[in-house]
Amino acid sequence: MYVKPISSLTHVGRYYVRIIKDLSVIKQIQAGSTVLVGGFGLCGIPECSINALKEAGTKNLTVVSNNCGTTDLGLGLLLNNGQLKRVIASYAGENHNLAKQYFDGTLELELVPQGTLAEKLRAAGAGIPAFYTHTGTDTVVEKGGIPIKYHKGGESVEIASTPKPVEYFNGKKYIREDSIWGDFALIKANMADTNGNLKFVGTARNFNQDMVKAAKVVIAEVDTIVPVGSFGFDEAHINGIYVDYLYQGNNYLKTVERLVYDQSVYDKHKDIKPQGKLNSTRNRIAKRAAQEFKDGMYVNLGIGIPTLIPAFLDKSMTIHFHTEIGAIGVGPYPKLGQELGDLSNAGKESCTLNPGATTFESSESFGIIRGGHLDMTVLGAMQITKQGDIANWVIPGKMVKGMGGAMDLVASGSKVLVVMEHTAKGEVKFVKELQYPATGMNKVSQVVTDKAVFVKRDGQLVLTEIASDTTLEWVRANTGFELTVADDLKSFQV
Repeated sequence: MYVKPISSLTHVGRYYVRIIKDLSVIKQIQAGSTVLVGGFGLCGIPECSINALKEAGTKNLTVVSNNCGTTDLGLGLLLNNGQLKRVIASYAGENHNLAKQYFDGTLELELVPQGTLAEKLRAAGAGIPAFYTHTGTDTVVEKGGIPIKYHKGGESVEIASTPKPVEYFNGKKYIREDSIWGDFALIKANMADTNGNLKFVGTARNFNQDMVKAAKVVIAEVDTIVPVGSFGFDEAHINGIYVDYLYQGNNYLKTVERLVYDQSVYDKHKDIKPQGKLNSTRNRIAKRAAQEFKDGMYVNLGIGIPTLIPAFLDKSMTIHFHTEIGAIGVGPYPKLGQELGDLSNAGKESCTLNPGATTFESSESFGIIRGGHLDMTVLGAMQITKQGDIANWVIPGKMVKGMGGAMDLVASGSKVLVVMEHTAKGEVKFVKELQYPATGMNKVSQVVTDKAVFVKRDGQLVLTEIASDTTLEWVRANTGFELTVADDLKSFQV
């Protein structure tokens, strides 16, 4: 979708930034405006601006953001207030109200691969109207048909995505994506000087840094405004040329969406309970998957089972963990008191950064992914075929999570390791053909389950290992395609 800004708006800060004492400027946002809202989950969101927009009550808005907050925080406040006509995002996340409004036909939801969304914004800020990407090829992103809006009651689709133009470069398929410009951008940084130069901390740069360049009018809120010269010329992440209004906020919640601690915290403080239940099946998958890691690798870990893997890695190895939110060098979960609202991983969990880590904006994060610079990506799946097709982002009409960064990751050319339970409530997950919309076709390199290991050889997944407490007959009976068994079939200990 080509999103065009309202032409009557102009930059007010071309020659200077206006430092404002309140956010009454938010009332300039008109019904029908396209508003870019920074943040990733609840990390780096412009809390004060969102609250001011809620108070203004402006409706019929198109909001562009990585996701839509939670049910009662972040953009969820505007959603609950009936102010949003359309949400353009990569991930619907845990906002149950968003899913309800979408399936009821009262909200338009345009899902975009996360790296594509970041690039749409980066390109817009650089004056580039469109670009080509391999992400989403041979999926509904290319072919169209993703429901954007259901008829009232949710019985049928009223608006669906349209097919993308296709081009081949050096024999490889790419699809054209159009850039996104906003009428307004609501940005959150940690610090600004009086020239409007912005600094971020932790992983709060995320979409903020790309959005600040892609809107007609930019309202940046910060924790602190300092005089020019208070930080070095090489310390600013954003030049003040992009900022129109600057506001020093207060009383920030900086909520960590999923507060997770190092295991030592739970061992010492029995009153602190971990989120989620311990699962021995998932641990055995993570333990076997850990054997695929080699010293010095750069690896992206998806949410769920992949996050369990670091606990089973050889402590003598150095693995550089990348997270889509914008960091390389993600460390262990924090100890009590180390958690920070401006620092989370792609699963919106509290985290730490190792010495030598670096942080960056979303477009840079996905440039690393899409450029093929990672050695491996590890993610979960709902269905896998023998050819290595993968589905892991939506169950039509029932569950809408969004593709997040998964389509970018599987299309990157890096090794794709899938970790998942072999069956789901008795249903097979290895299938002849995908019943759910694909995340990528012919992209999976290896699969580790609680029962078996498959490795792609000559274009198809081959069974190479079975768990020590499992039989070949069980694996055959619970795999939906005809098994190709390696001549040197091995057993792995559980």
